[in-house]
Amino acid sequence: MKARRSRRSVPARVAGWLLRIFLLYLVLGATVPFAAHPSVSEDYQTAVAETEYTGDSPSVDRVMLLEDSVTALSERFRMISQAEERIILSTFDFRDDNSGTDMVALLWEAAERGVEVQILVDGFSAMTHMGSREIFVALAAHPNVEIKLYNSICLWNPTTFNGRLHDKYLIVDNDLYILGGRNTYDFFLGDYPTDRPNYDREVLVWNTGEDVADSSLQQLLDYFDEVWNLDCCKLYRDNEANLEKKSVQEAIEELENHAHDLRIDYYDSFQEVDYETCTYETNQITLLSNPTNTGVKEPELLYALTELMKTGEESVILHTPYAVCDQAMYDSLTQVAEAVPDFQMVLNSVANGGNYMASSDYLRNKGKLLDTGISLWEYNGGESYHGKSVVIDDNLSVIGSFNWDMRSAYLDTELMLVIDSEGLNAKLRGYMADIQADSLLCLDETTYELTTGAEVPEVTGSKAVVVHILQFVTWPVRFLL
Repeated sequence: MKARRSRRSVPARVAGWLLRIFLLYLVLGATVPFAAHPSVSEDYQTAVAETEYTGDSPSVDRVMLLEDSVTALSERFRMISQAEERIILSTFDFRDDNSGTDMVALLWEAAERGVEVQILVDGFSAMTHMGSREIFVALAAHPNVEIKLYNSICLWNPTTFNGRLHDKYLIVDNDLYILGGRNTYDFFLGDYPTDRPNYDREVLVWNTGEDVADSSLQQLLDYFDEVWNLDCCKLYRDNEANLEKKSVQEAIEELENHAHDLRIDYYDSFQEVDYETCTYETNQITLLSNPTNTGVKEPELLYALTELMKTGEESVILHTPYAVCDQAMYDSLTQVAEAVPDFQMVLNSVANGGNYMASSDYLRNKGKLLDTGISLWEYNGGESYHGKSVVIDDNLSVIGSFNWDMRSAYLDTELMLVIDSEGLNAKLRGYMADIQADSLLCLDETTYELTTGAEVPEVTGSKAVVVHILQFVTWPVRFLL
């Protein structure tokens, strides 16, 4: 007698097919709409051509670099603790680790003394790292605090999976702001123990004028208002009733005690400083940004940076954590290399980089980068390099959040400050030279110019396996990297 084959019931087969269809919908919805890359409009090209990035006389803005994570956190302590009217924080990632808790504690303290606090966080990062954690729920419930999430993930709408808020800045009153590439957690702030410290860079801008309209701060405030009022930005846990919950009350008590301890343990960081003595004069500061919509974007920032770099008469040095390019981005590098006598790019070596997917793409496409004519250097200093900076000749410095990859060009919100200041330019060149001293010049895809005692770092262990596998796994969707 033949054994009877077991068969699933009709409803089970239908459910299986519906699940397959839904998963296909998620995959296609999260990829296909972002695969085609537009170019910038003629109107934007005209606007860029008419933009002046230099000035003839000192502006009201003075600047200083925040080159290490300890100083970066210390200046945040100082600014937030001395705020009198308003604090604005925009960050891609906010976590409840050591430095993140430091920030929440001082923001709560500021709100308690009557300061208006507005916080923008990327929706995907908030879902994964803020969630319903009590310190964030407590902060959001304070009557003087509003937290908004940009483009929160909606499972039923896969087009929400990719457009991310990548801006990082802190504004206090009408006097000071910090802008750069640091996220709000231990990889980037303070000297707390972490297995993945990142070397990053920011600039602090001090408005010495009486009218904010005369300062570059006005440009940043206008940009913040634009993003804050987008329909895709929704309030997070905006419910004062949460303050009555026992777990939230306990979190508040911990935050207040923590703020008190910070003032003791980091006393110097809460004292006023003479910014006149530690900042550089500027002639002009110009804010460059990407479009703020959540779908695929016209590469406005990429275009503006390319046109700006092409004005270099002697040298351009571009620092980026990694480079993941489409043909338009390779063409941009070629244009700069043809226009400028000395054009150099410094990025993480595969052994040094913390982004495995970007490193795998670099392995596959390194030759295309070299074909653009740039001088390509790989950084091997140990800490993953996260700085996004450009120096053009001896006066222009560009600092912000833009990586030289397709995600920054076409998917994310991004900001870069163009600063006309010989003093800042010289200081930044010094820091960039230190990075380059720990880098190797690529002669071709496999060989380097080696100085005495220098060695080519090897990618070993599980990282080597993962990076090589990812070359093939991520290739079909590299436009999302």
